[in-house]
Amino acid sequence: MEMLKTNRQNLKKFGITMSAAFAVITTLIFLRHRYSIVPTFVISASFLLISFIAPFVLRPVYVIWMKLAFILSWINTRLILSAMFYLVLTPIGVILRLFGVDFLHRKLEKSRESYWIKIEKKGFNPLDYERQF
Repeated sequence: MEMLKTNRQNLKKFGITMSAAFAVITTLIFLRHRYSIVPTFVISASFLLISFIAPFVLRPVYVIWMKLAFILSWINTRLILSAMFYLVLTPIGVILRLFGVDFLHRKLEKSRESYWIKIEKKGFNPLDYERQF
């Protein structure tokens, strides 16, 4: 957040983007509801006008908008990751435990001599290092 770039070019992009967003909202309001589009049109036009004439006027709005975006991204990340864990990974883990699947071979088997897994040795080939994944 400390590295927020508020130069003329970024503020101009922000103003044009906000103008386009409000233009889309204006169009949707007009096409779907036939309400008065004057307030959103005025906001859209003022963002566009300010972004070309004096983009530094948009600096406080830009900073507040980016702080809000940062807060929302922090919350959304935790919500999405929590939902993925509890709705996807937890049921998979429960099902695998019910069926006794052990992918990591953690169970002790007294009949085994060794738990060492032998891997075939390959010869050195420099091309193997070109595309490792």
